[in-house]
Amino acid sequence: MKKRKTKLACLLTAFFCLINFVIPVQAKEVWPEMPQVEAPSMCVIEVSTGTILYERNMDEQNYPASITKIMTALLAIENSSLDEIVTFSEEAVYGNEGDTSHISRDIGEEMTMEECLYGMMLESANECAWAIGEHIGGTMKEFTKMMNERAKELGCTNTHFNNPNGLPDEEHWTSAHDMALISAEAYKNETFRVIAATQSYTIPPTNKHSDPTLLHNHHLMIYPFHGNYEHLYDYATGGKTGYTDAAGSTLVSFAQQGDMALVCVVMREKSPAHYTDTRKMFDFCFENFKLLHVAEHLPEAAKDEDTPAFAGVDENATVILPVGVSFEDLASKVVYDSSDDHVLGTLVYSYADRVVGKADIQMNDIGSESFTFHEHVGEGEEAKEEAEETKPEVTEEKPEEPHSIHIEINAKTIAFAVAALAALVVLILILYWLATHSYIIRQKIAGMRSRRSERRRYQTIHDTRKSRRRAKKIKKSKKLRF
Repeated sequence: MKKRKTKLACLLTAFFCLINFVIPVQAKEVWPEMPQVEAPSMCVIEVSTGTILYERNMDEQNYPASITKIMTALLAIENSSLDEIVTFSEEAVYGNEGDTSHISRDIGEEMTMEECLYGMMLESANECAWAIGEHIGGTMKEFTKMMNERAKELGCTNTHFNNPNGLPDEEHWTSAHDMALISAEAYKNETFRVIAATQSYTIPPTNKHSDPTLLHNHHLMIYPFHGNYEHLYDYATGGKTGYTDAAGSTLVSFAQQGDMALVCVVMREKSPAHYTDTRKMFDFCFENFKLLHVAEHLPEAAKDEDTPAFAGVDENATVILPVGVSFEDLASKVVYDSSDDHVLGTLVYSYADRVVGKADIQMNDIGSESFTFHEHVGEGEEAKEEAEETKPEVTEEKPEEPHSIHIEINAKTIAFAVAALAALVVLILILYWLATHSYIIRQKIAGMRSRRSERRRYQTIHDTRKSRRRAKKIKKSKKLRF
């Protein structure tokens, strides 16, 4: 019995060794380990994919200070034109100056929305943020309502805004994750990118100021404010600083290398660690990750070159992967939750339990007259003529009928893998049967050999006795002669 178990174990070991040659082994999915940073709460997101590359306590609620103004800028850009005139109210001027960041505006002063945005984003002018909120919302209560609704639309779950500038307020908080979502959305807007990356800007004379007002960006990775060159970063493309005693140093930074754009949010930091941690995270991400375009890595479907595709993957869709990981290593699934009528479905790619990118399957803008359905039933002229004859019926009688997606599967490869696997299973069963019945077979062979040997022994005894009888007869006959 022990020998049979040993043989069966050997056979099973051989089976799994053989099957590894047919079925590829999935390597362990490993995400690069986050470098050591001091930030108590932080989050790094790749903008185009929305993938969270690294985080620490990213859902912890904290006071945001002036990085709040990124949401104010986003709403202003989305709900106004840059040439609109903004008038500063008494509340905007006297409620947001004093010991706070400001550019000394006066009651009734008029500036364009563009000038207000530069004042708010570069010099962190709190009166500009308040004037923008009143202009967009009508009242500050209505504007903060717009801020919270927009945050909810972006997926924020730990955010409640109560003013447009981030001045201390117990009812005003957010998280590093939520702030990264807001900042990534803002960065997708070209106007915001231009303003956030500007080093200096001059506001021309206004109805209250006869002299121009020079502005400088306070983000030290963008501009050496007050001669501080230590934190300048070659790949930095914008950001917003923030500080209050309650919030500590907060910082939102954007950086881009090639097509890869990153946003890093740090909260509750101590200066200058908010800059050194951000730089460390940017360098690490650029060195350890790569961005791939989905359309460039999908197999081309067999089709007539003269016939345009009915649907295709968004050419701008990307995925972000650790360096050394290939597109083929990704897991994917199709979801159908888009409200866009031109989106047939969305490919969701994941790696190491993280969503690393999505790609919409979009309907191409093809007129019904130019699109031909080919039914591949044969190569003869009759099949082609039938396809042409049925064309008017499809395009004229059912113009609104939804089209189906053609998904190709490599049947040859699947069939080969299944056949190989089946052959291995049959081989294992045969070997197992032989191992199980080998004892009986050996017993039968031994019995046959034993019977053959017994017959030979009996034949030998018989021959010996016969020869002895013959010898006795001969001896007797000799005696008779003499």
